[in-house]
Amino acid sequence: MTPQVSVIVPTYADWLGLQACLDCLAGQSVSPDRFEVIVANNNALPDVPETLRLPGNAWVVHAPTPGSYAARNLALEVARGDCLFFTDSDCLPDRRWIEAGLDHLAVLGPTGRIGGRIELFPHGATWTAAELYDRIHGLRQHDYVRYGWAATANLATRRAAFDLAGPFRADLFSGGDVEWNLRAKSLGSEIVFAPDMLVRHPARASFADLAKKRRRHLGGHHQKTVLNLYQGRKTRSHKPFFQPNEIRRCLSYPGLSDKDYAKVLWVAFRLALVSLDETIRLRYLSGRPKRS
Repeated sequence: MTPQVSVIVPTYADWLGLQACLDCLAGQSVSPDRFEVIVANNNALPDVPETLRLPGNAWVVHAPTPGSYAARNLALEVARGDCLFFTDSDCLPDRRWIEAGLDHLAVLGPTGRIGGRIELFPHGATWTAAELYDRIHGLRQHDYVRYGWAATANLATRRAAFDLAGPFRADLFSGGDVEWNLRAKSLGSEIVFAPDMLVRHPARASFADLAKKRRRHLGGHHQKTVLNLYQGRKTRSHKPFFQPNEIRRCLSYPGLSDKDYAKVLWVAFRLALVSLDETIRLRYLSGRPKRS
C-alpha cells in the first residue's frame, strides 16, 4: 500500500540523535502503514551502525553530496507519499505530530505549507548561557511563518508545492529552507503556523555549538550573495556583525534574572566577533563556506 505521508530526515554524523528521533516516529498516533520514514544519510560513506533500530516503515538512502538540502532532495526523489513532512535527526516529534499536520493540510490548498511549533529544551536541569541564548534567538517558527517561511526542522506540505517551486537549492549549506519557502510564497503557496504540530529540539549547549551555527549561516548567506540569486534579486553583501534587534530581543525576553541577561549579552558580543572573523575569512581571504 502506498503511504499517505513521507517523513524526510537528513542526518550527518548524528546516529544517537537519529535513534531518538526514530523512536518518536515509531510511536506516532497514526497507523504506521500510513507513513514512511526516509533517512537521508549525508555522511560520505553509506555505512549505518548495526545498532541502529529502524522502525518497520523506515529506510535509509545514501545521499553523499554534502549538505542537508541536497540530502532532502534525494529523499524527495524516492518518496512515495503525497504529504511530505520534514524534520531533523536531532528533533523529537510529538506523538501527534503527523496527525496534527494532516489535520492542517486537510484545510489548506494543494500547495499550502505548515510551519509547526519548535520547542527548545536544555540538556540538563538548568539552562547554560549558550542554551539561554539559543532559547531566545533560535528556531522562532511563529515569527518565521509571519514572514512566509518555516524551518525544515518542522515543515509539512504536499508534493504539489515542490512541483510548483522546484527542489531545494542543493548548493546551500544553510538558509535553503528560507530560500525555498520564499520561492514557494512568491508563486502563491500559503503558509500557516500550527502550534499543535510540535517537535522538540535540544538547545545548543555550548558557545562552540553556537559559533558553528553562526559560521554555517554566514556561509549560506555568502553563497547566496556570491551567486546573486535570492528570489531573483541581489542581497546585501554582508550582515551587520552586531544586530540591534538581537540585543532588544535579549533584553525584552521575560523571566530572566539580571545575571541571565548579562550572560546572554556576553554570548551575543562573542558571537559578533565570530561574525566579524568569518565575514573576513569569506569575503577577503577567499574562504569556503563551512557545513559544520
